[in-house]
Amino acid sequence: MLGFSRLVYFTSLAGLVFAAAASTQTAASVAPAVTLASDTADTADSLSRRPFLTVPNLVQIRDILAQLEAPIISALTERYNLATPPGLYGSNGSNLRKFLEAREIVSAASGRYDYGRLEYPYTLPAITPDKATKTNTFPPGRFHQDKFTGNQELFDFYIQTLVPLFNGASSVFFHLDNSTKNNDATLNLDATLLELISHRSHIGKVVAETKFASNVTVFTDLIHKKDTTAIRTLLTNTTQEAGVLAQAATASAAFSNAWTQAGAIEATSFGGNVQNATAKLFRALIDITTDIEVQYILARLD
Repeated sequence: MLGFSRLVYFTSLAGLVFAAAASTQTAASVAPAVTLASDTADTADSLSRRPFLTVPNLVQIRDILAQLEAPIISALTERYNLATPPGLYGSNGSNLRKFLEAREIVSAASGRYDYGRLEYPYTLPAITPDKATKTNTFPPGRFHQDKFTGNQELFDFYIQTLVPLFNGASSVFFHLDNSTKNNDATLNLDATLLELISHRSHIGKVVAETKFASNVTVFTDLIHKKDTTAIRTLLTNTTQEAGVLAQAATASAAFSNAWTQAGAIEATSFGGNVQNATAKLFRALIDITTDIEVQYILARLD
């Protein structure tokens, strides 16, 4: 489980940057991160020197995705138990977006969003897409960075669907003035959860590359035809999706039970509410990940 000592550290780190970043008011001017702006500093020469990154096979990728399940559900369970003050997410989550921007400035400086990391910021311009040339080809199985991210879809889902499900009043924090609100801790866990689900979703890019490499001729024809429906059908595995949802349900029940067994005083509806939020989240993750995969395939020959 994501420990509160780690939470306090990241809360403090983001808080130090937030005051400086807020004065720039850049969050208000950043366009929604559906497609990523090109970085003019990236020349054709620098793009050609990017590393040759081979993607894992599907079995390996599924193991990687399974490793992300526990931290996502853990963060979701913790976030459920923080008060959600009325108005904190007004103006389509502008406070959260500003908080994310301050945090992402630090992350960008540390290289978190570098090429091949499969981590993409919600508020900052991200990495320039790859461009295949005669001298810099992208054979099947080599990662090919495209310009699309699913972060705006994820952010909208979070604000519109998940936030209303969270516990509105009670909190794990105790204050002598009888308040239960800790906006900094709340936004920090929001940011942690958003980062985790973004990373999980964008691993879909390597899923798409692996599937492209196993069926190049068919995918190439569909790319030329821009047949998104057929591409989506080829990428979809309903059996695998059902397995993911079932495992998420089992894990969310285990996390909510562990929370109460550890001594937390919760309403009788707690376990069911966490499981409901988990089910909605993982259903959305599957759908948004598929969107990311489709867009990756469409841009694969660029």
